[in-house]
Amino acid sequence: MTSKPCLCLIALTAGSCFGASILLPGGSLSIPALNSTGVTFTYTGTLTGADTISFTQVGGTINDPCLQSGNLYCTNGAGIITTAGSSGIGATTTFGGAFNGTNGTWNYGALIMEISGEGAVQVFAANLANGLGSGTPPTGLTLNTISLASLGFGSFTSALNPTITFVVADTFYPDNSRGFLLSQVPEPSTLWLFGSALACLAVFRRRSLRRG
Repeated sequence: MTSKPCLCLIALTAGSCFGASILLPGGSLSIPALNSTGVTFTYTGTLTGADTISFTQVGGTINDPCLQSGNLYCTNGAGIITTAGSSGIGATTTFGGAFNGTNGTWNYGALIMEISGEGAVQVFAANLANGLGSGTPPTGLTLNTISLASLGFGSFTSALNPTITFVVADTFYPDNSRGFLLSQVPEPSTLWLFGSALACLAVFRRRSLRRG
């Protein structure tokens, strides 16, 4: 029979059995559209393709990056235009190039995620759900919990203390303005799981001290 303390430990570690969750520093990140370096932070530990990430690209016109002077050609995280410029609302335009060593075709103004040594992916697809072809595309998008492998990084197994970078996709940054705001709220189930397990261990520790 499994002891009660062991059950607590099982509960505490259950959330990590299927991959750890990447947490944004402080729960949010501001990604300026003014440069190609974006914003970088270090993930402490070993990152794998099974690990997950989720966040919201906060909407609102002040948060969408604009790629043309005068706050024109503004986009959501998929690179879909929310404020017209040289192209109209609901459209997207693309360019070929490399981010973090990954060559591909990217949507102007899209949110790019890079992992050192593992390449780069465009986080949100330009599709109907994200506003492609719409006269009123959403200014904000949500990335539901997804593994890095499913996001497009592949099934890598051992990225040790990698840097993670978010950048706005573009080829010319000097006339850009504003940027993306990413916000992350831990899943309620995860908070409940860890909170319950820690409380459980605390109870058994107090009982053990009393018996000693």
